[in-house]
Formats: sequence, C-alpha cells, structure tokens
Amino acid sequence: MADSAVAQPGSDAEILRSSKRSGVVYVFVCGLISVALLGIYVVFSWGMGDLYGYKVRYALEQWQEKPAFPSVEEVAVTLADVDSALRWEGDNPEYVELKGRVLYYRALVVGFNEQGLVDIAEAKALHQKAISLRPRWPYSWANLVLVKAYLNEFDEEYHQALISAVTYGPWEKSVHLTLAHAAALSWPSLSLEQKRLFARNIERGMVRTLPEEDAILSAYQKKTSICAYLTRDYLQNKLCSS
Repeated sequence: MADSAVAQPGSDAEILRSSKRSGVVYVFVCGLISVALLGIYVVFSWGMGDLYGYKVRYALEQWQEKPAFPSVEEVAVTLADVDSALRWEGDNPEYVELKGRVLYYRALVVGFNEQGLVDIAEAKALHQKAISLRPRWPYSWANLVLVKAYLNEFDEEYHQALISAVTYGPWEKSVHLTLAHAAALSWPSLSLEQKRLFARNIERGMVRTLPEEDAILSAYQKKTSICAYLTRDYLQNKLCSS
C-alpha cells in the first residue's frame, strides 16, 4: 500500500513539474528570439539610416565646395534622403544636424522670403536638438551660429555657440568655412570679443582653406574689415593683399 502512495512516472505531480520546466524553457527561448530579432532590427535600422545619411553627407560636402548653389531639384532629393534616414533613426544627432543644413541650403536657393525664413528657423531648432543629443559636436554649434546670424539673433546663445564651435572644432575644415560665412554675415553686429574669436578661427582655417575663406570674405565684401583683426604674417598678407 505504501508503494502506491509514491508518485509514479506519468502521475499528475510529475506531469505538472514537466509542464513547468517546459514553460520556463519556452519563455527563455522566446526571450532569446525576441532579443535576436531586436538586435537584427537595430542593426538593419543603422544600416538603412547610414545608407541615406551617406548620400546626404556627400551632397552637402559637394555643395560646400562649389561656388554655385545647388538646384531646387538637388535640394529636394537630398531633403527626401535625410527624411528617410530620420525615419530609421529619428534621434540620430548627425541626421538631425544634416537636415538642418539641407534646410539652410533650401533657404539659400529659394531666397530669404517667408518660406526661406521658416526653413532657417526650423534649421535652428534642428541644430539645437542635435546639440542636446551630442553637446560636444562642433559642426552643430557652428551651424547654430550661422543660422542665428541669418535670423539676426546676436544673443547669449549665439555667443555661447561661437565659443563652443571654436573650442570643440578648432581644426575642423567644415567648422572653419561655416564660421567664415557667419563672421562675414555677422561682422557689423559683433562685440570686440566675438570679432577676435572669429579672427583666430579664420587664422587657423587659412592653413588649409585659404582660397575658400578668401572667396567667402570677398563675396560678403568684408575682407578689409576682418583682415584688420588678423595677425600679420605670410598667410594674412596672402589673404588680405589679393
């Protein structure tokens, strides 16, 4: 009679224990599959975002090097590409910043009418968001300086953006060229300290980008005013005597 009280294989107790073990295994396996699928999706999203992001970066590099503005069609295609990148990675600070730069070019192309100013204001908000996501990225700071100059916002944010741009990107070519534009555009509204900050940045930029900086300052007809703040040396003479 005692033997009959012991749970035999196939009894209710054994089936219950087996069922619990199977449930744990099932949950564990499902968890592994979910993590793997999430990882695959994240990697795929990065890849797709970078695919579109590369096209945008390349286009902007070309536009910055050329003296002429891109066409309306080129800007529209690039804007669609950056929007595609953001659909895959909406909080990627680089893509956020890239969209701000594309909108800036659209404003240049269409002119600073009502739509152009709307684009510049949106570009400012995008650069601010990019900075909040990546505070030490000099390109976002430099572009914030530039768009605020177009909006005539020479406030404390402008000043801090200028300091951050030259602090975090003292030898970055794109920062040099962006700030050269901003300097020429802003010059009459700047404090003495700001003029000196811009001048030191232009001096560093002349080492690699003298022809481009010459073209920028000449286009704004600010070369004479800015040259007065540059240290007198071979590069200053080459820039300012041409």
